This record gives sequence, C-alpha cells and structure tokens, in this order.
Amino acid sequence: MDTISTRDSRKREIAQSPLKKKFKDSSVTKEDLDEAIANGVKLALQEQQKSLDSVVAAAVREAMDSILIPALRDLRTDLQKTNEVVNNVSGEIERVAAMAERTQHRVDSVQAAAREDRRSVIDLKKQLDLLTTKLTDLEDRGRRNNIRLVGLPEMLEGSDTVGYIKANLTKWIPSLEGRDIERAHRVYDGCDTNTKKPRTLIFRLLRWQDRSTILKGARKAYPVKHATNTTLLFFPDFSPTTTAKRKSFSPVMKKATAMGLEPFLIYPAMMKIEHGGKKMAFESPQLAEDFINSLPRKLIPATPQCVDGAPAFPPDLNSAANNAGNQHAGEGNLVDMND
Repeated sequence: MDTISTRDSRKREIAQSPLKKKFKDSSVTKEDLDEAIANGVKLALQEQQKSLDSVVAAAVREAMDSILIPALRDLRTDLQKTNEVVNNVSGEIERVAAMAERTQHRVDSVQAAAREDRRSVIDLKKQLDLLTTKLTDLEDRGRRNNIRLVGLPEMLEGSDTVGYIKANLTKWIPSLEGRDIERAHRVYDGCDTNTKKPRTLIFRLLRWQDRSTILKGARKAYPVKHATNTTLLFFPDFSPTTTAKRKSFSPVMKKATAMGLEPFLIYPAMMKIEHGGKKMAFESPQLAEDFINSLPRKLIPATPQCVDGAPAFPPDLNSAANNAGNQHAGEGNLVDMND
C-alpha cells in the first residue's frame, strides 16, 4: 500500500515539475527530442568506447610487458647466438675453401708432375727396350760361333775337351773335315746334380762358317750316334732372352706338325709356315695359333722339311732334346735360319 502511494506521489511531482511544465510550453517536437536522446546516447557510447579502448590498450600493454617482451628478449638473445655461430661457421667455411684451393693447386701440380713422370717412364721404357734388344743382339752375336752338344755322356772327354771333340767330330758327322775349335766345356743347365742326364757341352768354333757347316752336317747325318749308342743333338747357342722367345713357339709348332704343316723358326724368334703355296711368318705364338685354328681339322702325316737343302729332324726332336736335358729344347729347328 505504501509502495503504491509513493509511486503516485512521484508521478504527481513529475507532472507538476517546472521542467515538465516548461517542456510542455516549449515548441520542441517529439522527433527533436528523440534525436537529442539518440545523440546523447551516442556520445555516451563513444565515451564508453574510448574508456574501453584505453582499458583494452592498457591490458594489451600489460600482457606484452609480461609475456611478449621477455619472449622477444629471449628470441633476440637466441638470434645473437645464432649469428655468432653462423659467423664462426662462415669463418670455418672460408678457411676450408682456402685449404681446398691450396689443395687443388697442389693436386694440379702433382698431376702435372705425374704426367711428366709418366712421359719420362714411357721414354725410359722405350730406351730400356731398345737397350735390351741391343744387348740381346750383342749377346747372340757373341754366341754366334757356339754350338751346344746334348747327350754326350759325362767324363768321356777327360781333361782335353777340345781335343776330344776334334777327334770325334768327323766320326759323328763323316762329311766334316777338321775344324778349328777355340774352347769347350760343360755348362750347368739348372738340372738336379744327382740326375743321370749328362750336362750340355758347349764348344766355340773359330769361324762362324764352321758352326753353320756342323749344324747342317748334323741335320744330314741325323740321328748322330755315339759309341755308347746314345743320340747326340747339336743346337745353336742363343741368349736366354732369345731362347725363351723361341721356346714359346714349341706348343704351336707341335700342333702345326701334327696337322701336316712344316713349321720352322728363323732368327731371332719368328715362325714360318708354307701353306697353300704361300709362305706366312708369325712374330708371336698367338698369331700362329690363331692361324692354325682357322685351318680344317685334318691330320696329315708330316713330311720332312728342307732348309737350305738340309732335311729337317723328325718331329720328336723336342722330346729327345728334353730327355737329354738341353735348356734350348723347343727351338724347333737346329739350324739358325739366318745362316
């Protein structure tokens, strides 16, 4: 009840107030009043907005001061450390680049020196090969008058080897006359000293023509028999280098002989074959092997070949020479083809 009376009393005061009375007496319309109220509300809202903006800005600044700034400070510190590391790495890279450049210069120098050394080695090898060829030729020329006698039993010559050979040479090869022999001796051929095979006897003639005559006479008189019924073999004497080259042709020469061909060697080491009316020369065993393999596989009985009118030895010559312990076995023919 008191509340209702109070409300009515308030209404009466407002209705009787001078401002209300003045407003009624004024010419202000309702629209103007609404516009004024809207402008007032708008101003009030603007003031509140400014106040709110200032509060938000203060809150943001406070958040930045409490969170972002320390984080940025830490990030700046990390960036400074990273820059220091990068600078150190850059310095290391520059030093490595400088070392790599120096190393490249050294490698270039070493490569240039290696190329020069390679050229020098090639030149020296050519000179060595040339000198070796000349030395081999000189050694072969020094042995030009030598003959190797294989199969002569030990101790038969006694203390006078030269006299023994002179006395028996015409018996072994009747077509020979007296020949001048400078010296003669047994040689060690690398065989076991306990073997029953006699050592090779080598003798040197005064004249090269005598050496050629004896070898050809031995070919004509083959097989040359000693009083003990042993077969004597006469070989030219070559240097070890030439001997090895000639011996390398032994397998292919045996193969060619088995196929009915007539191979022979010429000095220093070249194999010749006559086939189909053509004469062919091979400087290496492989070339001769390739040629023989290209021929039809037909075994023909081999016929003795003739060299300078002298008949060749039978194909088992190499076997006989090996059985006699001759280091020159496998030379293929007993006559130096340059003779």
